[in-house]
Amino acid sequence: MHLLIVALTLASAPAIAPVHTAEPDPVAGLRFLLARGAGATTEFYGNTSTDLERQVQLSNGRTTIITTGMEVKGTGKVKLGRAGVIASEHTRRMSIGGEKQLMVEAAATDPYFAGVLRAAGRLRLISVGGWQYQLAPGAASWVRIGRASGAAAAYGDQFINVLEPATLRTLLAAASSKDVTPWLKDNTSGRRQRIYTLSGTITLKQLYRVSRVPRNSAAWRLEYGL
Repeated sequence: MHLLIVALTLASAPAIAPVHTAEPDPVAGLRFLLARGAGATTEFYGNTSTDLERQVQLSNGRTTIITTGMEVKGTGKVKLGRAGVIASEHTRRMSIGGEKQLMVEAAATDPYFAGVLRAAGRLRLISVGGWQYQLAPGAASWVRIGRASGAAAAYGDQFINVLEPATLRTLLAAASSKDVTPWLKDNTSGRRQRIYTLSGTITLKQLYRVSRVPRNSAAWRLEYGL
């Protein structure tokens, strides 16, 4: 069984003094944004481990295991409509974490790791008007890479779409811990807000049942046997 460890960060920003403010309802807030056709900014962080490892001996005579993996972070913008995301822009930065040399050596015989190394760096994607455009790491000009939905650019390195009400509701229901910050002033809007961070575990099959992103990806289904 494949498990995902998920963390959601939510901000509550009331229009009045937060004396008796109830906890935010993220699903209701998302439905409101979808109905209004609003725009939103996105931000994500993640890391992926690999099975590449090696035992090495330290200078003190002890041994340790070195590993490698991928670290990903990104920001973007989405335009929402009643059907979901209708246009998106996404900037992703991926770096190789741990002992990169392990992946360099594996790439000589494994096309997957060779592709990962080529993808490291900054990647920009835009999906609008039924087409997707890409500015690859190290490239100087944009390339139109094919037909795509307006949401395609938003999910380049991730398959958890919190902009789907059913997916968001499922993730919230799976939360097993919650952390709430004191009231803070947002540097952009100037409004006071509290940030709720919820963490939990969900299976890939549970995610597959509620989200269009994995169901629309043949590669995703083959990778995880769904």
